[in-house]
Amino acid sequence: MSGRKVIVFGATGEIGGRIARGCVKAGHKVFGISRGKNTREVVELEGVEMIYGDKSDENFIRDTVAKLDYDAVINSVPKIEDVELCHKYLKKAENVIQCSSTGTFVPLRYFPADENHPWREKTPVNFYPQSVRDARALELWKTEKFPITILRPTNIIGAGRVPLELWGGRDIEFYKKLKAGETVHIAPCENILLQSGFNDDLASAFVKALDAPDKIRGEIFVISTKKAITLGTYLQTAMDYLHSKSEIKHASVEELMKIYPHITWTNRLDFLLEHMSFDIGKAERTFGYSTTKSGQEGLVSALEWCEKAGLL
Repeated sequence: MSGRKVIVFGATGEIGGRIARGCVKAGHKVFGISRGKNTREVVELEGVEMIYGDKSDENFIRDTVAKLDYDAVINSVPKIEDVELCHKYLKKAENVIQCSSTGTFVPLRYFPADENHPWREKTPVNFYPQSVRDARALELWKTEKFPITILRPTNIIGAGRVPLELWGGRDIEFYKKLKAGETVHIAPCENILLQSGFNDDLASAFVKALDAPDKIRGEIFVISTKKAITLGTYLQTAMDYLHSKSEIKHASVEELMKIYPHITWTNRLDFLLEHMSFDIGKAERTFGYSTTKSGQEGLVSALEWCEKAGLL
């Protein structure tokens, strides 16, 4: 199915921009919605009709967005308020595709986890606000046939921003230390599973889903690379690329806070230490999702970008 008219919220973001660009290349008419405040690198958006405004502003949605000629909506950075506004005003949408996160599933009870894994209850480490938002969207599907589809990517990696590091965040200092050959302290985490998603691949899932409108409504899909790797493999990939001779030492959380006092640990290191391993088969079978890079290749792509951008 081609030639759809698509509204893309967050069209200047890392994933949203790639979605908008991919939709244009696929032959769709694209309206890109953005506040115009993104400070990260923006992908080329030629062919996207940009409209600037706040998607949380009810007046903007009612008076501007709802009057566009559209039949599908993609929200790359949704809030629960967006679900309500979209349901209330964007009545012409045959499909509303919403980005979520596999962070709603943790801690994982089995590997690889799939869409049937529990996610609605609050846990000490999961992304519970996203769970609440997704549950509301699915409730509207069940009660009023709100045409929602939820795509849940894993940790995003690739050109455009600093990759995840083994302190639990995206601190470029971690990779600077590796490149300089300095000693780096980490928690003992090398056996933890990590499954990153290459940003171009993740964006392509939203574009491909548009071609299966009747198969995706009311469904959740996990999108990522094909399989997980250990954090040990992840670290070694970075060290190999950076030709690092760093000594890696283990330290407790308390010790790490003393060694690196500038790092904020709340809800970061705990999350890093949770296994991430997912089955993407449902997305592959339903709308032809496919991947082009492994987790290691995505990390190398991200580090290459960091060097070219002068960050590393």
